[in-house]
Amino acid sequence: MIKHVKYILLISSFLALATFRLQAQENNTDDNRANQYMNQINIESLVNAFDSPQRASWQRPDEVISLFGDVSHQKIMDLGAGSGYFSLRLAAKGASVIAADVNEGFQEVIREKLENGDFPDLKDRIELRKIEFNDPGLDREEVNGILIVNTWHHIENRSVYIQKALTGVRKGGKIIIVDYKLGVAGGPPERHKLGMDDAVGELKDLKDTDIKIDTTLLDRQYIILISK
Repeated sequence: MIKHVKYILLISSFLALATFRLQAQENNTDDNRANQYMNQINIESLVNAFDSPQRASWQRPDEVISLFGDVSHQKIMDLGAGSGYFSLRLAAKGASVIAADVNEGFQEVIREKLENGDFPDLKDRIELRKIEFNDPGLDREEVNGILIVNTWHHIENRSVYIQKALTGVRKGGKIIIVDYKLGVAGGPPERHKLGMDDAVGELKDLKDTDIKIDTTLLDRQYIILISK
């Protein structure tokens, strides 16, 4: 029975990934070349990379999460949750988490992690939410914060998208964007990276926000902190 269920989940993930690739092809623009590149990699390989034990040494997840302050009793969206690397850690620290992704295959990966008994105390703290490419799918002031790790360069029309994201954040909340520096090893190919200056420049029209940049916490990545 267990093998049968795993087989069904595997087929579901494969079909979801195929749909994800088709959507990317239908939206074939220069802005989503990073999506097209990632879609060439099978989901199992992506999950293995995302969950690699070595990742903690350069991603420093606990220190990234600490930029929110105390997340216990806060509601945080992990936007582009992937395999749930940050979602599980946020929930373990007491947050109520929306693990959001456009890919149903990744949602299945997180669902299986929560249901197979490895994380018995976290299941009730994580909501899986499949979202669209152009919308974070948040109600007005639904969350205290949004964490966007290794995902911002995949998003199209970022200047519009960030406005939608901010609408979903309560007053006093934060959006934290973590993405790859140019000219540094790691992450996607250089041509798919979003330089820090370009990323910050796209935020110039934001009103009633405080924007801070951190280039020292992580060797491979820059961090943009947007406080509302």
